[in-house]
Amino acid sequence: MSVAPAVAIIGLDRDPTTTLGSDLRRLNYRAEAIIWPASEPLWKGPQPIAVLVDLRVLGADVGRACQAVRDDRGLRKASLVAVVPEQEAPRLDLSLGFDDLILAPYRLSELAARLRLIQWRTEGEQSPDIIRTGPLSLNQVTYQVALEGRPVELTLKEYQLLLFLMRNAGRVFSREELLYHVWGDYYLGGTRTIDVHIRRLRTKTEDAGELIETVRGVGYRFIALA
Repeated sequence: MSVAPAVAIIGLDRDPTTTLGSDLRRLNYRAEAIIWPASEPLWKGPQPIAVLVDLRVLGADVGRACQAVRDDRGLRKASLVAVVPEQEAPRLDLSLGFDDLILAPYRLSELAARLRLIQWRTEGEQSPDIIRTGPLSLNQVTYQVALEGRPVELTLKEYQLLLFLMRNAGRVFSREELLYHVWGDYYLGGTRTIDVHIRRLRTKTEDAGELIETVRGVGYRFIALA
């Protein structure tokens, strides 16, 4: 039997937080309450897929609660989701680092859809088919590249060049080596095509920082970010 995914709720020990927990259990999630203010560490055990921050009851303490979640080793990689009354959503402080939000009152189907999307993202991040460096991810099965969750449109050769560099992060390759590994034996063009494709990749991934380093007199190297 598979274990139900865990979802943490940080709020107060009263409705509507307790009602939210009941709704999660109806959707076959393991709901675990973190009563605020909480002792440290906030969480023990396997990481939950999400931490729901119930703004309906936390009030002015929401900033401290969000910071505590981000500082907690067992929670820092979980999606941080605000549960906020619809009329207050326009005033939500996005600098608190929320990954998503759920407007209240919510329908059970809407809550289920949000959590399915979060679970899908979490499972995708853990997939061996995905290469990730910093905010950049590359899916070797779907040929998709994303930067902070936003799709990056690449040509096939740009994708193949990026894939080769990411698989061999830290190693320096000459233009001739990149041409051989990505374009193959029978390509008749010159090595300048490597420079053109590197320049395009840098432009399309510039928000991730300097990922492709020029090694003067040798070639290029992909820099893996934590």
